[in-house]
Amino acid sequence: MHALRFSLITSLLLAGTVTLANASDLHLRGTWLTDTAATPLLDPQSSGLTLRHGELIHIGDNSAALPMRNVLLKINPATGQLTAPPVQLTVAAPLTQGCFGELLMGYPDWESLSWDRKDDTSLITVTEDSSDYQLSAECASRYADTHSTPYPTLLVKITTDKALTKAEIVAVRPVQFPKAAEVGNFANDGIEGLAFDNNGNLYLALEKNQANAPMIFVTPYTTDFWQNEEFVSVTDSGFKLPVPDANNHPINGLDYLPHPNPEHPGYLVAAARNDDQLWLIDISQQQAPFVQQLHFYAPTYQFGLSAGCPPYEKLRNTSIEGVAVAGNRLYLINDPWQSQYAKNIQCPANAANFNQFSPLLFQLHIDPRWFMPSDPTASKQH
Repeated sequence: MHALRFSLITSLLLAGTVTLANASDLHLRGTWLTDTAATPLLDPQSSGLTLRHGELIHIGDNSAALPMRNVLLKINPATGQLTAPPVQLTVAAPLTQGCFGELLMGYPDWESLSWDRKDDTSLITVTEDSSDYQLSAECASRYADTHSTPYPTLLVKITTDKALTKAEIVAVRPVQFPKAAEVGNFANDGIEGLAFDNNGNLYLALEKNQANAPMIFVTPYTTDFWQNEEFVSVTDSGFKLPVPDANNHPINGLDYLPHPNPEHPGYLVAAARNDDQLWLIDISQQQAPFVQQLHFYAPTYQFGLSAGCPPYEKLRNTSIEGVAVAGNRLYLINDPWQSQYAKNIQCPANAANFNQFSPLLFQLHIDPRWFMPSDPTASKQH
């Protein structure tokens, strides 16, 4: 019976994204990310994804393999293949002499990636774990009131050209959280998602606060946002999130999804990495969050079919961290969790990819159900 059911799933996966059993579950087939020579990527530790000019732009964190640190990757969304060699991040000279110069010139722990909706040559990212770095006494005093970690979370502006052949860090703003939010001093559980809406707001998704709960903060994104290096004082959005209990249910990716009605402020699409879920959060808060359960599969035939293996195998650990909205599609990328990824090994054809922490790219269509008034009990079903 189990073999028959898996055979059915496999055949449907070959035809595209399918819905089985529970109408709210989606089963997604992935594509291995490859370099320009069609070789699977070596451990980029994917942490951010955005779509710009028809290309997916990727950034990884500071646990990536050395060649994959401090670079942007340009990806063909249809194939998962890099369209060019990695683009190295450089740092503008004035910033190297500032309070955050040592971190920016080293290996920042980049998390999330988005672009300025009024200027597509400006990309925005954020730092998370900076515990290996210390501020000077003067800078530590100046930025003491983070209400979180001693070394502040940094929002960072990257300037590029239209073709993204170069990328330079040109501005930085430390983040000050509301004291009442009780964000806590968690070096590696900070901001993991950024998203701009269509009304000049920047949203920041926090993995967890002192109550072990994810949060979403917001700040106006004005034309003078980058004109100084003083704190950005973010506020609690107050958004209701579909957190079922007090266990770990972090948000690890974020993007903005417009509503078909232009008068509606739209939605935030959040990746709940530990739960294999997407959370569709109504910015107007008139609709309860929609919880989209996901199941992920890796192809075994992409580099030659291994005898005795099905065309796709279900992942035991995926850990989605990149979310990118592209018209009527949504792209997702996973961050290979180094202590867990090898547990995915089933088919010998994929063993090398899992052992070198190669990520997968997934895509799905925007579901009209996400825009409908939801059952207030829906978030309790997962």
